Amino acid sequence: MNRFITAAMGLALVATPLVAWTGAATATATATANDATAQRAAAPAYSVSASISQTTAVADEDTVKIRGKVSPRAAGEKVVLQQRMEGKKTWKKSGTATIKPTGKFVVKDDPSTAGTRFYRVLKPANDGMAKGTSKELELVVYKWESLTQRSNGAQSNIQGLFGITNATIATKAYNFSLLPIQSGTPSYVEYTLGRLCTSLRATYALDDRSESGAAGAVKLIVDGVVKADQGLLISQVVESTTDLTNAFRIRYELTSQVTPTSRPAIGTPEVLCTT
Repeated sequence: MNRFITAAMGLALVATPLVAWTGAATATATATANDATAQRAAAPAYSVSASISQTTAVADEDTVKIRGKVSPRAAGEKVVLQQRMEGKKTWKKSGTATIKPTGKFVVKDDPSTAGTRFYRVLKPANDGMAKGTSKELELVVYKWESLTQRSNGAQSNIQGLFGITNATIATKAYNFSLLPIQSGTPSYVEYTLGRLCTSLRATYALDDRSESGAAGAVKLIVDGVVKADQGLLISQVVESTTDLTNAFRIRYELTSQVTPTSRPAIGTPEVLCTT
């Protein structure tokens, strides 16, 4: 029986060093990982400054430039332009630029959609330096869109809602236009813009289907104030642009006559809006 006791004690003595070695290895690995994390955290970061060329832009028309500087200079390396839309958290790459010997850079973007977005410039980590990021830069982008494709409010005796009517003015087709359904009957339509649009452009004229000697009129009312009151005769074509800054609602009124039959047209009305 003593032989069994002695053997068991021998096994216990052999197992103990194995447990101690495993614990020491784990502690060493943890310490190494902590040191690496500490070294990364302690690494100096690039400093990135940036400014934007404008605070508003028109989609598909304007090119936005973001200028800035990286310190240390990191000449020949790249900076990355990122952007995110208002209400979103994810940043997406928009472009890159090469850092000049002076540490300066210029990166461009061509916005194509309406809405508010934010830019920032990232200098990736390199050569023992941690990444650096500029402050956020805000840009409000507007875009021209068909008025008749927006949801309308009150309306009467008018065709062209939802962008399905064409007018013909001086033999030229104008898509997405507004015309009276029945001549001689008052016509009107309202659109709520919610102070999101800054301009309206349209062509006012009598449609080519109007009779010789006919007359008509187009009136534009913005928040209760008459902004345009255009009388129209055959062969008269008026290109119009109206400031809609801070406009909440607009109303178009068309005046036509039965004899000679007139068809006043609002040719291809478009609004410049941010959403």
